[in-house]
Amino acid sequence: MKMNDIVINSVKYASSTWLKLVLIGLVVFIADLSDVTIRVGSFDLSYILLGAGFILGIYQIGFIFRIIEETTHGFDEMPKFDNFLNTFLHGIKETLVTMIYFIIPIMLVIIGVYIVDDLIGSSSQELEIVMITFGIFLASITFLIYQASILNMANNHGSIKSAFDFKRIFKKVKDIGFKRTGFMYLLIVVLVLIVESTLHDTVVNNPFDLWSIISALVVIPFILIFTARVLGLINRALDR
Repeated sequence: MKMNDIVINSVKYASSTWLKLVLIGLVVFIADLSDVTIRVGSFDLSYILLGAGFILGIYQIGFIFRIIEETTHGFDEMPKFDNFLNTFLHGIKETLVTMIYFIIPIMLVIIGVYIVDDLIGSSSQELEIVMITFGIFLASITFLIYQASILNMANNHGSIKSAFDFKRIFKKVKDIGFKRTGFMYLLIVVLVLIVESTLHDTVVNNPFDLWSIISALVVIPFILIFTARVLGLINRALDR
């Protein structure tokens, strides 16, 4: 399957069921509200929203993983909103795998940004830059292996063990190839990390603004579903 066919298919897939798109958007919106302080009279809803946001955020991650998984195994319809527990467990497993893969790059960046100055003093700017640069470089390398591990999990119905089966993961990295790898990097970095994070900030800062509501209910879920479908189709093509 050519990349342009994958993109066209994914656009049609993400826009095929607007009800599911908006329902995922509601999950996104409520999860984003967990970062907002909302009071009804003297009652602070922050803790309720925080708990609801955590649960729904994990469910959102699990649902997006189900799209990758079901696409990998040949399904062309969006998953139903069923098996809440199974979807939630998928979300927990992917979150755990993500934390394991990126803990070292994240720690390097955090140390570079926040800790070095306090430990050594203001003369440590060069060390900060080195640590942050190395952390970002390591994260970019780790990302490719991580993404292949998620695809390998999709092949194995969400098994955590498969996320660390490096023999199969490195074979998948090789099979993906340079062109698809570049596209995956561009897709994730531009759409998910930049666009979605910007829209997330918009929702958090002005949650009940019209553009924030449209972003949460339509734009962000479209990006997530589109990206998951692309990854699933790439994964499906590798197995043929």
